[in-house]
Amino acid sequence: MRLPSIVVAATVTASAAFAATDADLDRLLRLVAGEYSNKPLVDVATAAAKPGEQIPEWLRDVHHMYATEVAMPQLKGRAVYVEWRHDGPEGTISGQRVWTFTPSPDGAAMMFHTLKDSGKKILSGLTAPDDKTRAVTIDDLRPYPEACLIYFHADGAGFTGQNRPGQCAFPRTGSTTETFKVDAILRFSPELHSEATTIWITTDSNAAGAPEVENWTYQRIGHSR
Repeated sequence: MRLPSIVVAATVTASAAFAATDADLDRLLRLVAGEYSNKPLVDVATAAAKPGEQIPEWLRDVHHMYATEVAMPQLKGRAVYVEWRHDGPEGTISGQRVWTFTPSPDGAAMMFHTLKDSGKKILSGLTAPDDKTRAVTIDDLRPYPEACLIYFHADGAGFTGQNRPGQCAFPRTGSTTETFKVDAILRFSPELHSEATTIWITTDSNAAGAPEVENWTYQRIGHSR
């Protein structure tokens, strides 16, 4: 599920990268943290759909999103726990990530992590800072490869980030032969969070075919800090 004005195109153009500072991270994290929903966009798409029309997943299923900055001193950088829930704020958990942010010469760098069972045991259901997150270690998570880092830079009132095109690749979970190759553009603003991803699946013997394209848009509930 994909890590959201309501629609943002995948071809976002933004200003040049910059060497991020701690002050840049402060501003970015104030925009990242919050509560979001894609329901406004789903409602518009559902009302406009013709009988029998197949609506893309990101316009069909309602997901509620919590992004909470948390203390994880055993990880590098500042950490945000992200949890998606089906249908609404009290729905079943549909996705979980830990994002860590560090300043770099190429911008504010964000690393994705999925959760192992031990990480899920600590973090599932968390929607506000809690001291229990201090127990999380890198052994509770599965970090994406370094080549998948997203580099953020200021873009108007918000921040836009993307990985280095064509560089992010990693094995598909549960498969010994398939690999994901992903290009992603993320945006955070006072009103929304969006994720535009292009995904190719390759195997040991076959090159990537036509990619899957996803454009998730989540409207902020309330205001950024």
